[in-house]
Amino acid sequence: MFSVSLALSCALFAAVLPASAQRGPDDGAAPTTELRFGVFPFYDAKTTIRVFQPLAGYLSSELGQPVRLVSAESRDSFLAHALAGSYDLLWTTNEVYLILRDRGAASALARGEPSFHGIVVVRADSAYRGVADLAGARIAAVSPQSVAGFLFLRGLFADLGLDVYEDAEVGFPAKIESIPFLVLTGRADAGVFVEHKYDGSAAYEKAMHSLRVIARSVPIPQFPFLAASGLDPGAAAAARAALARIDGSNGFERAFLDELGIERVVAVGDDAYDEFSAFYRTMRR
Repeated sequence: MFSVSLALSCALFAAVLPASAQRGPDDGAAPTTELRFGVFPFYDAKTTIRVFQPLAGYLSSELGQPVRLVSAESRDSFLAHALAGSYDLLWTTNEVYLILRDRGAASALARGEPSFHGIVVVRADSAYRGVADLAGARIAAVSPQSVAGFLFLRGLFADLGLDVYEDAEVGFPAKIESIPFLVLTGRADAGVFVEHKYDGSAAYEKAMHSLRVIARSVPIPQFPFLAASGLDPGAAAAARAALARIDGSNGFERAFLDELGIERVVAVGDDAYDEFSAFYRTMRR
């Protein structure tokens, strides 16, 4: 028998149909008014439900429409669903957002603040003092697409005339939360991840006392909340306004902000990411 959490996880990652295919009980019925809130699989299914289900409930109440939380099993499947129009509202990585924006599939509604940074850490007692010293080093990073968890370091290597893939040994561990501990135990010479990502973990904070930051990225904007291009403009405007009201003034909002490590949510448009887009493209060259 499925547990409640497993059943919820299966429902969360189940494939969803594009808006045009969402129909009522018979072929002649009008499209359902349910909104699909697609959350990028940044967390495991259980954590995604815990963090974002209350937000889905809040948006449902504010918009006067049922909002169903959905996700996907991987970055690629999430992107494919988003491009197919399977989501109405989205929370996704900056990298996926830029792809959707370039293809006219979604636009920005809001984002958390403040921005964040990526960091490169080494053991406090290591001989590595800067990025130039990492030639030949074993580096544990988040993913090839992560700006804060890899790409900014790739850009720093390029600025030195180096190629991080050719001039270092790069690995992307399945459990990204293990990165600081891989460095601490000597299984990696350097680690790349989001600064303050694991604040609140006693084990992480203890590990950081034995690690040293040798590089920090420029400010990187928080992952955006998006409206799919097919979403009714009135619903998109209402969602933007509802998200921008999240300021930590009640228990639900405070818990949600704390989970994401942000202080507030503010309304934004696509132009708020123009500078970051230019920076991102230089790292991808």
